[in-house]
Amino acid sequence: GRTIIKIIKRRVLGLSLLEIVIAMFFMSIAILSFFTMNQASNQSSMDAYYEFLAFSLAREPIEVFRGFGYDYLASIVFEGAAPPAWYKVDDNFHDIPFDATADMQYPAEADLFQRNIKLASVSEGSLKGIKIIVTVAVKGMSRAEIMMSRKSVTLESVVMERPK
Repeated sequence: GRTIIKIIKRRVLGLSLLEIVIAMFFMSIAILSFFTMNQASNQSSMDAYYEFLAFSLAREPIEVFRGFGYDYLASIVFEGAAPPAWYKVDDNFHDIPFDATADMQYPAEADLFQRNIKLASVSEGSLKGIKIIVTVAVKGMSRAEIMMSRKSVTLESVVMERPK
């Protein structure tokens, strides 16, 4: 009777190869799930960062042009006056280069984007305004294109003429 108990105790203490394989299978699923969640979290974080950067790059010229006021913007639209050198106003997309020596600094990742700025006259009755349309798009084959779910961001604003 005692030998049977010793044999049973020995079998309970040891693990069979099948039990080890099953345990390794469940451990590999748990580790794979962790890495998948980590990758999804990283993707979401980078998407949010690049989208925030794109919105910031679009908001900046809008705020600058709003600060100039209606009269200055009207001179650009109606009289062909030149906008500030660092803001090209036309139908083309322009690079946003990173230059560490420039007076105006952008984050280094800004060179992954292109910006298009358009000005257009708008009116409603006796009210006149200049519409500012800024589109920021990712450059092709860049880190931002891979990480961002949106490929472009467009913001619009209107600067109204002051009543006289």
